[in-house]
Amino acid sequence: MTVQARILIVDDEQPLVNLLTQAFRQEGHRTMTASNGIDCMNRMASFRPDVVIMDIMMPKLDGIDTTRLIRRNRSYAGTTIIALSAKSDEETRAKMKEAGAALFMRKPFSVMKLVERVGRMLAPDPGIV
Repeated sequence: MTVQARILIVDDEQPLVNLLTQAFRQEGHRTMTASNGIDCMNRMASFRPDVVIMDIMMPKLDGIDTTRLIRRNRSYAGTTIIALSAKSDEETRAKMKEAGAALFMRKPFSVMKLVERVGRMLAPDPGIV
C-alpha cells in the first residue's frame, strides 16, 4: 500500500528537480520545490512536508545548515530528511547525519531507487493493525 505524502524537493539543479517531481507525482505524492535553503524554510510551514529531499551544495543557505534549522523546530520533528549530493566525503556525510538527515544518497543516483526508499520509509508498519 502506497501512502500519499507531501514531498519537498530542495535543489538548485532544475532538470533534477523536474525529474524528481515527475517521479514522485507518478507515485501519487504531492510535491513542492525550493531552489535553496531559504526557499525551503519559507515553504516548510505552509506545505508541512512528510519528506524533504535535500541537496547539500546550494546558494544562499546550504543543505547542512537548512537541515539543522528544520531539526531545531519541534513542529518538524516527524519530517524525514534525505540528503542528495555529489559531495560525499566522510566529513560531509557525518555533518549531514549529525544535522539530522535520515539517509544520504550520492549523486548521481537512481531516481527509481530513491522513490522506492521513500516509499519504504513511508509505508505503515505491517505489524501494526
